[in-house]
Amino acid sequence: MRPLRSPSFPQPTTAAEATPASQPAVPAEPSPEEVKRAARQLETFMQSMNRYLEFKIDQDSGRTVVTVKDKTTGDTIRQIPTEEVLRLAQNLGGKAHTGLIDQTA
Repeated sequence: MRPLRSPSFPQPTTAAEATPASQPAVPAEPSPEEVKRAARQLETFMQSMNRYLEFKIDQDSGRTVVTVKDKTTGDTIRQIPTEEVLRLAQNLGGKAHTGLIDQTA
């Protein structure tokens, strides 16, 4: 007799579908050529929208910051992560103690 299967947790039916629990699936790193191709596509797309991307490293947090800017005016359209998130990250784990977390209690 065939075992019952749960509809919410489908079980593998063949050895090819079964993944050993000790070896989780890890996505392969893109090749340098794939990264370059994606960057060119992104650059072409941004130019068509009269925008450009600016990449920098935030000095306080060490995080990569991406800024979308208007190509004509230079105005910032969007920043990822936002200034608020960068400040919060610095306050929670950065160099400055702000009193946001009371460690004396």
